[in-house]
Amino acid sequence: MIDLEGRHIAIVGAAGELGAAMAALLLDLGARVVAIDHDAAALQAMSGPSNLHIIVADVTDEAAMARAFEALEAPLDGLVNGAGIENAATPLDALDTALFRRVMDVNVTGVFLGMKHGVPHMRTPGGSIVNIASTGGIKGAAGMSAYVASKHAVIGLTRCAAIDYGPIGLRVNALCPGPLDGRMIDAIMGSRPGEPSDRAKARMAAIPSRRFGAMAEVAQATAYLLSDAATFVNGACHMVDGGISAI
Repeated sequence: MIDLEGRHIAIVGAAGELGAAMAALLLDLGARVVAIDHDAAALQAMSGPSNLHIIVADVTDEAAMARAFEALEAPLDGLVNGAGIENAATPLDALDTALFRRVMDVNVTGVFLGMKHGVPHMRTPGGSIVNIASTGGIKGAAGMSAYVASKHAVIGLTRCAAIDYGPIGLRVNALCPGPLDGRMIDAIMGSRPGEPSDRAKARMAAIPSRRFGAMAEVAQATAYLLSDAATFVNGACHMVDGGISAI
């Protein structure tokens, strides 16, 4: 059983589908959750539980991220850097440069700033950081050069941070989900909610588990990495992908 009772955990990118699923599970497991996101309305919709605190901040704005962590009421036992965006499937030579830079800014700079300003507020020894990467962090994908490059970078940042902070008892790991049912995969595959496109069906058929994952399944893996069940897991890329990485 995973026990997070009383743990103080921040989730950056908490208002997205995956972030919200992680917040809901961590709250159920007894954690005190700080939800950080740029979407004030979505954060407000999450508010209600007494052990949930919301902070509005843009992950690409260093001053805003510094203020967010300075506003914490207690040291963090856990930090999840989960803000991320995708690019529509486009060959590299046709990809808009501004979009490439935006994907890198949110997906890479956001993780960098989350760790840069989060680490000084982490409890050591015993703290745990989980950075949300992707199977796109270990494999290529047609038309997804910005997203894939960003997720490779997240894994690189994770491994370096694990080496830097392991000696003081702070663990840093990457979680690598495969395709998940939700807005992002619908946008990439041209599907409508609940109506997978032919491309999405073909993608599912190529996954050993023959389906896309659920947000809750990734949330469970996140909780494991944050917990004392994973105290010797550091610098790892934890796959939650239905077997895609085995191919």
